[in-house]
Amino acid sequence: MKLQPEDPRLTNFVLGELGPEDAAAVERDAAENPALQAEIVEMRALQQFLTDRLALPADKLLPHQRENVRRSARDADHAGIPLSFAAFGNALKPWLIPAATAAVLALATLLFFRTPEGQPAPVAAQTPAPSVAAPILATPANNPPAAPVLSHPVPLGPVAAADFPTLELPILSGKASLEWISKAIRIDHQLPPASTVRLEEILNGFPLRLNGVTAIARGTANNWHPDIRDSGMSAHVATLSTEMIPCPWNPSATLLLVSLRGNPRDTCDVRISYQANPGNVTRYRLLGFNPVEGQATGKLPVKLVANSMTNLAIEIEPAKPGGDLGSLAWTTDEQAAPSISLVHKSDAEPSDDARFGALVCTYAQWLAGEQAGTIDADIVSALAREIASPILPADRADFLKLIDGSLHLQRQ
Repeated sequence: MKLQPEDPRLTNFVLGELGPEDAAAVERDAAENPALQAEIVEMRALQQFLTDRLALPADKLLPHQRENVRRSARDADHAGIPLSFAAFGNALKPWLIPAATAAVLALATLLFFRTPEGQPAPVAAQTPAPSVAAPILATPANNPPAAPVLSHPVPLGPVAAADFPTLELPILSGKASLEWISKAIRIDHQLPPASTVRLEEILNGFPLRLNGVTAIARGTANNWHPDIRDSGMSAHVATLSTEMIPCPWNPSATLLLVSLRGNPRDTCDVRISYQANPGNVTRYRLLGFNPVEGQATGKLPVKLVANSMTNLAIEIEPAKPGGDLGSLAWTTDEQAAPSISLVHKSDAEPSDDARFGALVCTYAQWLAGEQAGTIDADIVSALAREIASPILPADRADFLKLIDGSLHLQRQ
């Protein structure tokens, strides 16, 4: 394809209007052309500007609305009325088309009139690289002021931040659980055994493009990347993206979603740790990754395969709303990468991908029988209805159908 920065197909790419093959071709060209990368980043910044100011507000459930949905779901259940997320999505269609059309027209107009000589937007929002590597491993508790580090995945219970302010995070996950539960629900027509429900594997069945803070790790020139060739510039090794949203099943908590993506060509070593701020975090919980019974514990894998992605979710209970919740410190190939400060802004609008990630986490816990006193079928149904839309990607629309089937089986 060999696109140029002024090619109109870039606009189609940013708006999500290209098919899978054409979109993949644009991504390949962009990986080899820094000018295209800067153009795409600038277009997306303009799109976000327009979305914030011109698009219709996304549907959000306030507490009293959530209770109304619960009541409607119970009434429908008692009346024998089947729930269909697809039908709900169709009902939203008249709202979505005008909003999308207005956004497209406005974006096209703004792109047409923007100044060509303007400086390109930064490649990613990130904090400055520290001069020394951020510590991933803390010293023992008897050597103040450092505190113990959890060096293995946390079981299902929460961890006190004062006792363990640092948690090493896993960077690898399987994906088999989504296939297991799909077979149980769609073929065997029964809810799957709780032991087959692995939250982290279901969450990693979907790519997430998070809209919070992003940091890029850059290594030496020995790390190949198409935009540096033999120039001696630093190379893109891996990308770490985050987004924080209110926790659906715990109103006082924040749900931190993390997405780690490798570079297109080379496998690299990655170590990540969540460093909680004990002054403002009472407890936290890594969702999923609960050790299998009889599994030997040991050091976490560090190899991030080229072009792979891993999604993580952490439930963080702050001492007070908002504020500094800590940071993510990470290294790639033993070189320090820019850390990400975790400051929750309560007025930030969640992205569609973050909402979907929260739905996956909620559904997986409900299906496994976790948080039984908090997460019920009504909550899962309400969150799914928030996500439902006739323009959902095929894999996400299919996941909503899977949830719908689960809820019908639960009511039988």
